Amino acid sequence: MYFELNAEQKHPHLKSHWNALWANRTYVSEADKQMMAAYNRHLPAGMQVNAAGFRDYWAAFDNQVLELRNQGIGMEIVNDLLQVQTVLDIGKTAKFYNTVGEIAEDVSVSIDGQAPYSFDHTEYAGDADPIPVISAGWGVNWRHFRGLQTEGFDLMMDSQRAKLRVYNEKLVDIVLNGASNIQVQSYASQGLRNHRNTKKIDLTVAAIDLTTATAAQLIAFFQGPFATLLRTNRIPELDILWVSDEVGVNLGKVYVENGVTVGTVQEYLLKFIKVKEIRSTYALEGNEAVGYVRNRDVVTPLVGMATSIQMLPRPMPEHNYNARVIGAMGLQVKADAQGLGGVVYLGELT
Repeated sequence: MYFELNAEQKHPHLKSHWNALWANRTYVSEADKQMMAAYNRHLPAGMQVNAAGFRDYWAAFDNQVLELRNQGIGMEIVNDLLQVQTVLDIGKTAKFYNTVGEIAEDVSVSIDGQAPYSFDHTEYAGDADPIPVISAGWGVNWRHFRGLQTEGFDLMMDSQRAKLRVYNEKLVDIVLNGASNIQVQSYASQGLRNHRNTKKIDLTVAAIDLTTATAAQLIAFFQGPFATLLRTNRIPELDILWVSDEVGVNLGKVYVENGVTVGTVQEYLLKFIKVKEIRSTYALEGNEAVGYVRNRDVVTPLVGMATSIQMLPRPMPEHNYNARVIGAMGLQVKADAQGLGGVVYLGELT
């Protein structure tokens, strides 16, 4: 989702994203130069003005995108999942996948190999997830832009910083909840919380509040209903379980067994449950948690366009400087032909 060092080697489609971005930037720079040259031809030498010099900004734009991707509530979840991102061409509005269905189970065991057996074939089923475009814009008044530069303030960069925070909030929301207004064919955009393939435990039905439960209750839950959910879905181990800060505080309490302090409740749990790591996040609230197997065959962000900062052409010198941040990303949570999956959500569903 971001242009970073060696990213193109890991994800070849990012090269085409980068080329498209620089085509836009080159066009805008050249258009601005041509507009200013044509304008200045009709002005006395002392009144001529210079082009904005957008090329001086490109590196600063891109560096700020990378700086802010690690900031903001919930970006830690996005960045963790980007380890298994799938990068696609921007022309893809959804990512489809097939699951292999049933086939006859007759297997013959004989001496001559002539015993009858079936010559059938399997049937395919499938699913898909949309890849919406996420975009936001900001503008800087042409006089403010020039005036503040002389005072040592850069309104363009400061405005981008503010807008990127809002943009990143939307990325987190898409990863957790999808985009309710997006549907491709019959496939809705959904996130970790609400995806049809996410395996859920209703904590209201389970009668447990993870934010206040005692150590004994937490152990009973994670070794009971939680373990059953993993076993039912044949999940060998979750790579990570994200919990709300409230749950994290409760898991961080000291655990005493037979009068001896054995660590925190979380440390004790991790010895016996099929989870590699538990981390807190402010992106979740109250009595909820979400976890997954960090594998592209289980869950993957679908990146149709890496996050890009683009300038829009200005037809006249007195027109404002307008820019936009744009990217395309959805989330795919997969299930196999038996409906088994490797993403889990714990929350109050009723």
